[in-house]
Amino acid sequence: MPTTCKIWLTNDTKVYNCGEKVEGEEVDVQAGTSTYSFDCYLPDSLPPSFEGEYGRIQYIITVVLQRSGRVDKTFTIEFTVRRGLDLNAEPSAIRRPARVESTNTFRCWPCRSGPLLVEMQVAATGFVPGQRIPVVLEVSNRSGCKIHMIQLKLVMIVTYTSDTPRVKVKTHRQDVTGAELDQIDDPDVVRYEESILVPQTPVTSTSDSCKIIQIVYELEAELEVGALHQVTKLAIPIVIGTVPLDTDRRESTIMEIES
Repeated sequence: MPTTCKIWLTNDTKVYNCGEKVEGEEVDVQAGTSTYSFDCYLPDSLPPSFEGEYGRIQYIITVVLQRSGRVDKTFTIEFTVRRGLDLNAEPSAIRRPARVESTNTFRCWPCRSGPLLVEMQVAATGFVPGQRIPVVLEVSNRSGCKIHMIQLKLVMIVTYTSDTPRVKVKTHRQDVTGAELDQIDDPDVVRYEESILVPQTPVTSTSDSCKIIQIVYELEAELEVGALHQVTKLAIPIVIGTVPLDTDRRESTIMEIES
């Protein structure tokens, strides 16, 4: 589904030709190195640079050297655009604790098993690279089936949309970071407390971001259970920004989840 969306940002800078007269005086470009400065305003709404499985957001500068009677020479160089996202300007819901739970049974011949109860909670849902996501995971395994794996991970979900010749959507999921927990088969509640370090990664897409490539994140808990390694998943949406939530407000949410 190759799709290209090009946005041209232009800013003309006058560079005089050798021998051209300006205000009655001839401009002469001497042999050697000549330096010409220019700038180009980058709108705040520009999507950040990105390289993905099915597409990319790329920025380049192109310089064309036009030579009379000779073939033009073209030079290009790529540059990176970083976009800021202040979490304090996002909806207040990302400051509050989030909780998700799951109850599953498994087919164990000749009948179904007891329940596997899993609950995951976080103190807030907005973070920046370099911060840790504190996670509490509670597991009560009354299924009688062995838990083979418990994994926490931050997942980047990238949605690619093309509209030529027809609308087509592809989604790619990529594990950004994670941790594997010890498996404890206990019918009583087993409580895990873990923290996931957020590495350098693109910010969450906003409403004014590029519509062709959209990026969101989820914190996932994944358990493999039973002889068939059946998978139980829980997920909480996470917003990744560049400016962290105010410390005093974050501390209040941590106290709330601990209580």
